[in-house]
Amino acid sequence: MLSRLRLYAQANKVPVIKPEVERILLDFLNRTKPINVVEIWTAIWYSSLVIANAISDWWGTLTTFEVSYPSYMEALENFNNFQQYNITAYNIDPLQINLKKIFTKKRIDFLFIDAVMKFYLDFYLAFEDLLEENAVVLLDNVVKFKSKTLPLYEFLNKNQINYKIFSIPPNDGLMLFRKK
Repeated sequence: MLSRLRLYAQANKVPVIKPEVERILLDFLNRTKPINVVEIWTAIWYSSLVIANAISDWWGTLTTFEVSYPSYMEALENFNNFQQYNITAYNIDPLQINLKKIFTKKRIDFLFIDAVMKFYLDFYLAFEDLLEENAVVLLDNVVKFKSKTLPLYEFLNKNQINYKIFSIPPNDGLMLFRKK
């Protein structure tokens, strides 16, 4: 069913994670076995379904945010069609709310950001206090759009946070780091 969703995305020019990104994402999910995953923006929710399906094997939950109401409604339909019930979706920009009201009792151990690149640092900082120590932070599109993510690179370098770039052909990549 995910393959049909990918075909729908291609036919309708809706961006979804590349197969290479999906493989790396699944690899890190399976290695780290996170219980509380957060995802920032995901268009038609393909990546949400990939994540939720993977983490359901160990009773993990996904909290995801989407600002577009039509995308949000489409997502709810997709979640129901896929019978994926370990997802909580919010139709709101996480930069515009008090996240501590949503995450009152749980800490986040995996954060996946695939949103507006110029706000990557803002997204990370908004969630930083909610992340478990050593939580995985994975960000898409950090090579092709490096100029838009420069504040993030500067923050990581200034705070001596080591990161790794996974190259995604033809000219993009994923960034991985862990919260100190």
